[in-house]
Amino acid sequence: MLETLRSPKWLVGHVIALTAVVAFVLLGLWQLRRLEERRAGNALISARLDQAPVPLADVLAETGGDPSALAYRPVTVTGTYLVEEEVRLSTRQYQGRPGHHLLTPLRYDDGRAIVVDRGWVPLELDDPPVAQAAPGPDGAEVTVSGFLVEGQATGGFGVDVPDGETVYLGVPDLDRLQQQVDAELAPAYVQLTAQDPAPPQAIPFPAEPPVLAEGNHLSYAGQWFLFAAVVAVGYPILLRRAIRDRPRRDELGLAPDPPVALLNRHR
Repeated sequence: MLETLRSPKWLVGHVIALTAVVAFVLLGLWQLRRLEERRAGNALISARLDQAPVPLADVLAETGGDPSALAYRPVTVTGTYLVEEEVRLSTRQYQGRPGHHLLTPLRYDDGRAIVVDRGWVPLELDDPPVAQAAPGPDGAEVTVSGFLVEGQATGGFGVDVPDGETVYLGVPDLDRLQQQVDAELAPAYVQLTAQDPAPPQAIPFPAEPPVLAEGNHLSYAGQWFLFAAVVAVGYPILLRRAIRDRPRRDELGLAPDPPVALLNRHR
């Protein structure tokens, strides 16, 4: 028996099996940590979204403008839309239909502005500013309610018209928009939930609230632990079969099967 276990081919098999079990267990534990991180993030988002809306200026003063501290804080802000600075956020779905979100800066207070994601419009309305989704009369003051969201970097993705202005973005890149908006932009944007007075048209449709799902981390962890169990149980069975067959193979003058060949033979 010991001679079989110590043979070079089986020693390699021992190392591979042990490495596989350890790797699978570590991957399962990593998925469980990812799940805990997701749950903690979801709990933080839920707690922030449950807060009462406060004026944007108060939140900026409280957080020091830190985007991660601003994320998902409900706010209100009163100002005037800079409709001519509007861009499309492409492509976004609404109830299964393709379209765009409209990103429109809102000037407030002392000349500063914040980008507002006003919601979804159909795909064919692709020429900002979208007249069919105007927020109201030009220069009219509105009060926007919503929650703050961190911007994202795009690495230059977007379509540039001859004067160098981006007309659409794949993600809300506030740094890219700042290059073409004269007003200083806030370090986060508002996902609109309500506007007073309401827009005169039926569109845009405000975006749906974030879905706080846990993802597939738990099922992935279970799969990795199952793989570890298969190797941990299956490999000793292969060893037992190899030891059991050793006398008969020696009698016939056959070389012992390596682990892979033995596995294939017993399938």
